[in-house]
Amino acid sequence: MNLNKICNYFQLKLLENLSEFKIEGQGNIPLNGPLIYIANHQAFIDPSIISVISPRKVNFLAKKEAFKFYPIAALLKMYGAHPINRFGLDLTFFRWALKILGNDEALCLFPEGTRTNGVMKKGLPGIVHLAIRSGANIIPIGIQGTNQSRGIKGVLAPSGEISIKIGKPFKFEKSNSALNRDEIDEILDKIMKKIAELLPSDMRGIYK
Repeated sequence: MNLNKICNYFQLKLLENLSEFKIEGQGNIPLNGPLIYIANHQAFIDPSIISVISPRKVNFLAKKEAFKFYPIAALLKMYGAHPINRFGLDLTFFRWALKILGNDEALCLFPEGTRTNGVMKKGLPGIVHLAIRSGANIIPIGIQGTNQSRGIKGVLAPSGEISIKIGKPFKFEKSNSALNRDEIDEILDKIMKKIAELLPSDMRGIYK
């Protein structure tokens, strides 16, 4: 059993035994082909929840600062994480993500770019370029309740009601053409609203 499966097993047991954990729409996830999970982001536990509910191994992003200490970096890489520069355009990430999707693997992105207080904020345009360049299936996920258990404690001892709603897959026609700002904004709004539709109105923020 590899590290990913071990972590998923124990995380699921913690969720089932310490919180009221509910999943809806798991059958919407395609079992084959390139796949991008997109979700709102509130707490450290969110990436591991995506991994737990996915029938496929999921690749993630993590801030590059977390990779400075070798043992931690090795564990993150074995788990499927890739370092990213949060403070500028990261072409290394983009090439890595396209390679992952080109190999028909699954990738998880949080388009808001960082954790929020539970209310959605404007997404970042990177998801648009990746969606268009890859033509991959996109699965929107609405996460509720993880903002009750923040930090590492929320990973090790999740509590309260945690609800995960998984939407139906959608995708955009694959293209290498450059997009103008208006086109990027329009596609980004479509993507973010797919997540917002899976959340109660008071969590949708600008995407109500």
